[in-house]
Parts: sequence; C-alpha cells; structure tokens
Amino acid sequence: ASSGLKRVDVICPGFAIDCLETLEEISQEAREAFLESGGESFHYIDCLNDSSDAVSAMVALIDQHAQGWPQAGMTLSPEESATLQCQAARAKKMGAPR
Repeated sequence: ASSGLKRVDVICPGFAIDCLETLEEISQEAREAFLESGGESFHYIDCLNDSSDAVSAMVALIDQHAQGWPQAGMTLSPEESATLQCQAARAKKMGAPR
C-alpha cells in the first residue's frame, strides 16, 4: 500500500480449506497491515472449503492417484496373499510392531 497500491484480492493457493493460519494471519493480520499502510480495499478470497465443486475435484484427484491400492473386501490370489505374508514377516524381523 505504501507504493500506491490501494486494492488487493488475496488467495492462499496452498490451502484447500481455511484454517487458523489463513483466517488469522492472512485475512486479519495482513488486512490490518495493508489498511494501516494506506490501502483502501483488502478482499480475502475464501479457500475452496466444502463447496460441492471442491469436494468433487478432491474425489477425482484421490480416485486418480489411489488407483491400484488394495480395497476393503477385495479377494487376494494365493500368490498375492503369500507375498503379503512374506512382506509382513520381513517387516517384523526388522522391528515393525505388528
């Protein structure tokens, strides 16, 4: 604001959901600093939060990146079951608690 900027619209692209950090540090503290420095209009743009579009986008990302993970209730072949048992035994020998 001290350089002549009078209006800002602020987003936090690293956050999908508003939290104390975005609400307090950005929306409140940054707003206060901007206005005290001569700014006239500070507009904080909310995170996506639980909007239906945001939830749909998250579901699509999870579906895309979680492909191939075991699913509850799925039946393993005898070979897959044997492989998992060997991996579990090896992990226990290396100190895994269970």
